[in-house]
Amino acid sequence: MKMSLPLIQGANRIPHAPGASGRGGVTTKNKWIIIGTAVVAAAALLTAGVLLMTKSIAFAPRDLQGAAAARSVIETPLLHTVTGERVFGASTADEAVKTTNKAENEKKEYTADAIPQVTGLKRLSEKPDSIRIGWDPIDGVDGYNIYRRDDNVSGSGYQLFSIAKTAGLDVRNLGTGSKYSFKVTPYIKSNNSVKEGEGTEVTFGTAPTDVENFRMTDETKSAISLSWDKNDRADGYLLERCYKGKWSDYQTFDQNTTEFTDADLEAGRAYYYRICAYREDSTGVMPGAKSAIRTVAGLLGPKDDDSASKLGRVSLDFEESKYADGYQIYYSTDQENWEHLGDTESTHFSTSRLENGKTYYFRIFPYKTVDGHDITGTYTELSFVANKEIYDKEVGDTYVEVSLDDQHMWYIVDGDVYLDSDCVTGNYGSADTPKGYFEVNGKASPCTLKGEDYTSYVTYWMPFIGGGWGLHDADWRSSFGGNIYKGNGSHGCVNLPPKVAKEMYAVIEVGTPVIVY
Repeated sequence: MKMSLPLIQGANRIPHAPGASGRGGVTTKNKWIIIGTAVVAAAALLTAGVLLMTKSIAFAPRDLQGAAAARSVIETPLLHTVTGERVFGASTADEAVKTTNKAENEKKEYTADAIPQVTGLKRLSEKPDSIRIGWDPIDGVDGYNIYRRDDNVSGSGYQLFSIAKTAGLDVRNLGTGSKYSFKVTPYIKSNNSVKEGEGTEVTFGTAPTDVENFRMTDETKSAISLSWDKNDRADGYLLERCYKGKWSDYQTFDQNTTEFTDADLEAGRAYYYRICAYREDSTGVMPGAKSAIRTVAGLLGPKDDDSASKLGRVSLDFEESKYADGYQIYYSTDQENWEHLGDTESTHFSTSRLENGKTYYFRIFPYKTVDGHDITGTYTELSFVANKEIYDKEVGDTYVEVSLDDQHMWYIVDGDVYLDSDCVTGNYGSADTPKGYFEVNGKASPCTLKGEDYTSYVTYWMPFIGGGWGLHDADWRSSFGGNIYKGNGSHGCVNLPPKVAKEMYAVIEVGTPVIVY
């Protein structure tokens, strides 16, 4: 390739040096470097992927004579490095080019026997299926070979796993709660070969999975028993306890321990527990995620108090549990899958209509509200076969049902709920509404009810025990249900909201069974 290079400060000559004699007088320190467009051209060719190798350009002015002049010719590299800088006025060719690639010039060189060993190899972070490892970087090496061994597989050996250019690596898709050994070796490239230094080995583990089925299995006034499922990929378990708002490391268990009883507790006091499985490796203890439960010492499942199935429902009646603010009710048909039925602050709970002849299981959990959270205690489990009988009678598909505990009335027609409403029954303890199986024996609208010390005017009257006890409207009441009957109950009748009494009166027939329980 031919290139036309213009001369600096004149097209065909080098200028006279100050004080020189003759037209051709030139000294070496007055030689000018010819670069100009040559540098630009060289850079352009390099950018295009063409390696331009230019050793020197020699020239002589027309007025130089002889071999001495020829020996005075300047040899000037056009380009030293891509990042070099052209410097005019430099006294030598080496001073004319500065390199900014200091890291390349300062790169350390090692023989294969002298490559430093990796130090500071450690686990930086971990998850159940991944870890990040790191080490101290080594100047002058070209990279690192990372070998891995699966310590969960018997007889497993090291295999080249990855090659890193920097001092760190994310290792993904690992088994949870597993242990792996890593060996990191630095390497250098020399004479078209790779030389590897001595490896540094360390064993790391992934975090174990959550502890499953962490639960309270038993409780007394001063002790709480806990249990959990065994985690085969754990070396042990760490238990923390919170008492009076302060968390502390409480107990450490080995892999085979899956239960613990905390004794000497303060009855009625809330205790919180957290447990996690852990793995141990060369860097220490590695805990997994924590599972937590809240408990109250002495919050025990209530004792049953004549619960029964009747009229296709189950009526749960139980004694009060000390320290309880209320009760959560769950049910199941297979003792494996449990559903929340509802909550009650009383010691009674009635279900909706159930499938006749089918077995149902119930769990009654007392709860105490602490810091806005409902903490449950141990539970009482009961089971019943749903049936339509009550008071030794088989009830048909149309009837009136009144629950004194629930203060609620249902009017069932052909097996379906036609009407239901809160009600108010006889004043508790002094004028209780009689329990039993009865039938509607008449209807009147309007009607005046008279007793020894009262007279009441009603619009819809449906007696079921002689002419003294019946269902009727009570427009003098503004509310129904709840505990009104305890202190402000009726004289023995079942008081209904006027709208409900009107609708029932329109369709009910004499002879319809009325069951009060």
